[in-house]
Amino acid sequence: MNAPVRINLQHAYEQNRQRIAQLWNEAQAIASDDAASRYLVRQGLRGHDAANWPDALRLHPSLDYWHTDSQGSAACIGAFPALLAALEIDVHPHGLFKPAVRHTVALQRFYLTPRGTPAPVPSFIKATGTDGHIKGAAVRLSAPRVQTDGVVLGVAVGVVSALRFSSALRMPVWAVADAAALAHFLWPREVTHLHVFTDTSDAAHAVPACELARKAARCGLSSYVQTVTPRTANTTSAPNV
Repeated sequence: MNAPVRINLQHAYEQNRQRIAQLWNEAQAIASDDAASRYLVRQGLRGHDAANWPDALRLHPSLDYWHTDSQGSAACIGAFPALLAALEIDVHPHGLFKPAVRHTVALQRFYLTPRGTPAPVPSFIKATGTDGHIKGAAVRLSAPRVQTDGVVLGVAVGVVSALRFSSALRMPVWAVADAAALAHFLWPREVTHLHVFTDTSDAAHAVPACELARKAARCGLSSYVQTVTPRTANTTSAPNV
């Protein structure tokens, strides 16, 4: 009874896999003064340059924006530069006791103007279809940090917030797509200290952040929920940890 559903789902995953690979291959590393760099700098991320933007981020030079109206009609309303962020998850195709393989399960697309402002579209951040289950996935903006007492990693909601927290606290921070995804985040096996960052401007992050911290603690990690006011282009206030 369920076989047709599984077949259709696998077909959708295959189509999404091809689309994700196509978009990523068409994109390029972020360069100084391109639309993606301008966007990130406008968010207050002035401590970065073209040489050290994360590999998990790329710029697509011209990406069609498709919009479906309330009657279900889809139309392309323009092509825009787009910041792409790879949402990745560890998979174990050779068994749980073999090394994990990183798998890009979806891309977040930030549609922009050449000036680095959000494009004039109904929703300037959209995700592709997924290649598999997306629960636990994150944009891996830097490697977990190895230190004398273990391996440290932070996680936050949104690429921009994660980069801000990382810059302010000098810590590797990964980004999940939204607040609901925070509770399901899957950290790498080697991590022993997990910092869950929440933005003081968004109370909706608090519950999933605490759920993730409790889950990490039950698995033996040192886990912390930290409420931070990140630096922006208009403020230099220190973190509230």
